[in-house]
Amino acid sequence: MRIMRATPLQGGMPVFDLYLFDLDGTLVDTRRDIAEAVNHVLQLHARPVADLTTVVSWVGDGLDDMMMRAFQTDEREFVGELVGEFRSYYMDHCTDFSYVYEGCSETLTSLQERGTHLSVLTNKPQDLSLEILRHLGILQFFDRVVGPSDADLRKPNPSNLVSLVRDIGTSKDRTLMVGDSRNDILVARNAGVASCGCTFGYIGRDALLELDPTYLIETWPGLLLLADSTN
Repeated sequence: MRIMRATPLQGGMPVFDLYLFDLDGTLVDTRRDIAEAVNHVLQLHARPVADLTTVVSWVGDGLDDMMMRAFQTDEREFVGELVGEFRSYYMDHCTDFSYVYEGCSETLTSLQERGTHLSVLTNKPQDLSLEILRHLGILQFFDRVVGPSDADLRKPNPSNLVSLVRDIGTSKDRTLMVGDSRNDILVARNAGVASCGCTFGYIGRDALLELDPTYLIETWPGLLLLADSTN
C-alpha cells in the first residue's frame, strides 16, 4: 500500500486511465442529509431519532439494508414502505447540508484535463445520485454514474465495475477504484483492479488500513500526487 500525502512517489506504478469513484464519503459528505431523512422516517413511525454516528454506521449497503438496520426489521413489505418514505423526503432534501469535499472539484478538473475517464460507482440509487451530483455542480465530470439496478449488483459485487471497464474500453490494470468504505476496497479486489482508500471519509484511516487498499490518500489533492507519480 502506498500513502499519498504531500510528495509524489516515483516509479513502479501503473498509469490509470479510468478512475471510478464512490459517492457518499468520497465525493460528497452526505451524512447530515441522510441522517435527517432517516430520522424523519423514524419520527413518522413514532420511533426515537438516532444520532449522526449511528446513522452513518447504517450507511453503505443500499437503502433496504439501511432501513432494516434503523428499524431492526427484515419484514420486506414494511422495509419497502420505509424506503419509499425515505426516498420521498430525501429527494427533496438531499443537498440541504451536503457538500463536495475540499479539493475534489479541482482534482476532478485536473484529471479530466489529462484525458482520463471518470465515472461514479455507488450503492446509492442512480436517481438520487444524479440529483446530488447535479445540484452540487460536479455531474459534468463523469462519463457514467452507475448505481445498482437490484440488490444483487451492489458493491462488493464486481459486475458493474467490470462492465464499466469494458464499456469505457480500457483494462483492469489501468483502472483505479477510489472510495472510503469496505465495499469500495472489496469491489476493487473482487474485480481485480487497484483500490485507493480515502481517510477523510466515513470509516476512517484505521478501518481502511485493515482492508489493505493498494493506495491511501488523506486529502483529495493526494489523488493528483498519485496520478503524477504514475506518469
